[in-house]
Amino acid sequence: MEREEADPREALADEGLLSPQVETWRHIYIDNYRDWFELARELNRYAVSLFQDHQDAGDGGPANAAAPTAVRVYGRALNAYTASIMLAERAMTIEAVGAVRPIHEAGFWLSLLATNPEKALEELDIDHHKHAVDREQLLRAAYPGNAELHSASVQREAAHAALLGKRRPISMKALAASLPGDPGYLQYRLASGFYGHLSQNSLDALKLRTGDKGVRPILGPFETEIPKALFFAIDAMARTTRYFAALVKVRDANDILSALRTKLTDLGKADAEAGPQGG
Repeated sequence: MEREEADPREALADEGLLSPQVETWRHIYIDNYRDWFELARELNRYAVSLFQDHQDAGDGGPANAAAPTAVRVYGRALNAYTASIMLAERAMTIEAVGAVRPIHEAGFWLSLLATNPEKALEELDIDHHKHAVDREQLLRAAYPGNAELHSASVQREAAHAALLGKRRPISMKALAASLPGDPGYLQYRLASGFYGHLSQNSLDALKLRTGDKGVRPILGPFETEIPKALFFAIDAMARTTRYFAALVKVRDANDILSALRTKLTDLGKADAEAGPQGG
């Protein structure tokens, strides 16, 4: 099935990318890039099975121990991965890559939990209390005349500040640099700086080039960018899954994930040589 050649903006005039027409296009995109989406779902099935098999890891121990924390971190990565694939299915590729950022961040934390659980739990605790202090300060600045709110906020901040002490949160750059091997920090920065944040690169993607050498703003869809978005998502989730599997000691994970990464590399090469798949 092929979509008739037409300016897609006509179907998006009233509701933008919430137009019901996008759901029809979604099935075409999935078919046109079926090998990419099949690989994305193959990784998802494996990742979900790992989560289901180990969701009770550390059961009976403290909720903030390494294993229960790791399962929740991995669950966050799975949800972000799902969001990225769902956006890619609708050719919302800039947003799909932007959703990859928390997958990488989850991977960094999982790697640290696997290699140095005490440090990881402490750093998560520092991050929690530092952001709580910041929130209370912002809250009071937003409501300068509310004495009752200020009083309660000051008490909450003091409690968090006491637990924080002189500790300072680690940056993502420093966290990634402390990890063994290649944790994917370059891919993380690309997903964050070029797609997740407002950047010239993300704005350039919203240009529709016209026949008179001009440009016109466009909301999307960006069908030809689907493989790139899926590459970012699959790469990030495969890395993160490897770290989680190491933490819960799944012996055959490396072989399974290596096979998936080989498929990813092959798809990337084929896409570069042949362009989009036909329907």
